[in-house]
Amino acid sequence: MDNEKILYLLDQYTNGTASADDLKALDRWYNNFEQDEKLIGSLSANEVKDIEKKMLLDIDQRIEAATGRSKAISRRLSIQQWFTIAATLFLILSLAVFFTVKKLPLFHTEDTVGIDVLPGGNKAILILGNGEKINLNERASGIISQESGTKISKSANASLIYIPGNANTRSSSDVVSTNTIIIPNGGLYEVQLPDGTYVWLNAASSLTYPTRFAGHIRKVKLTGEGYFEVAKDRLKPFVVETEDQEVQVLGTHFNINAYAEEKVQKTTLLEGSVKVISKIASVLIKPGEQVTNQNSNLSVGQFNSAEAIAWKNGIFQFNHTELHNLMLDLSRWYNVKVVYEGHIKKRFFSGTIDKSYTLVEVLKVLELGRVHYRIEQAKTTNTQTKLVIIP
Repeated sequence: MDNEKILYLLDQYTNGTASADDLKALDRWYNNFEQDEKLIGSLSANEVKDIEKKMLLDIDQRIEAATGRSKAISRRLSIQQWFTIAATLFLILSLAVFFTVKKLPLFHTEDTVGIDVLPGGNKAILILGNGEKINLNERASGIISQESGTKISKSANASLIYIPGNANTRSSSDVVSTNTIIIPNGGLYEVQLPDGTYVWLNAASSLTYPTRFAGHIRKVKLTGEGYFEVAKDRLKPFVVETEDQEVQVLGTHFNINAYAEEKVQKTTLLEGSVKVISKIASVLIKPGEQVTNQNSNLSVGQFNSAEAIAWKNGIFQFNHTELHNLMLDLSRWYNVKVVYEGHIKKRFFSGTIDKSYTLVEVLKVLELGRVHYRIEQAKTTNTQTKLVIIP
């Protein structure tokens, strides 16, 4: 389809006079442009900013129109994929205006009115040394228990704090016990360990640790994702064990992403130094570096440390993230089961979205990247709401 015909169809659509065949032709044209790398235009920084502003305005308007909830987007979702739909600057700007003027997209999502999922929050289950399970959401702030001479307390801001007793008054019968904190889907929690180390745990994660660090090493076990600010103690190295590696430190800030369902484990260093040890290799990294562990093979690269802990700061941050991996983050935070129907084309996203958005609000943003979906309400309290991604 030549540019003159495309502009004619765009004009018909913006004037509300486009026929059903016209809309189908525009949709076919969009798909063809999206797949053709030769059509990627070159834009100046000012032109990119101009298009971004128009797209952000439209995203916010769509969210407000769909949900009745106005929330300005202060951080941008990348529109890299939108640049591929134009052969010239004039055509790109025409399309940007087209999407801003018309509130209805060319591609339609199945109706999910009335079905939405609230974002996650502070949720956790604590398992004591004697096997007792405590739902921290149901406990008021204050002392929860005492083990190995250590008081276990919940703070007013919903974090777990271990307060070690005086070593001189500790009883010989105070055997060191082990606790585990489990963060469910849709959860997030902070723990202050007995040595003063702070740990933030992401959804679908767990941390196992002693109620008192005895001996010459401070060792904990992590599944999922956690951000650590380790208290300095030169005489007692701090070790984080995951399924396929160990991270050894003396005192430092770092993030570990070690979800079982993901193909790689990632350790990102923000401050100090850490040593990552796999079954077949080991490496020492500096701040701003990330170790990727795939099948015990370690590789080191530069990385934006702020991006690694965006989840802790209430942000979804994506950097050329493939749709399936992006959906893993959504499934954990919103506690939904993501399933795919038919052939779903690969799509990549870059940018940030506030984690306080509801699921529908996030999906309305992703719609602009041609993500189609429907939401199926959970039938029982023991099943998850289902997010179905469709072609």
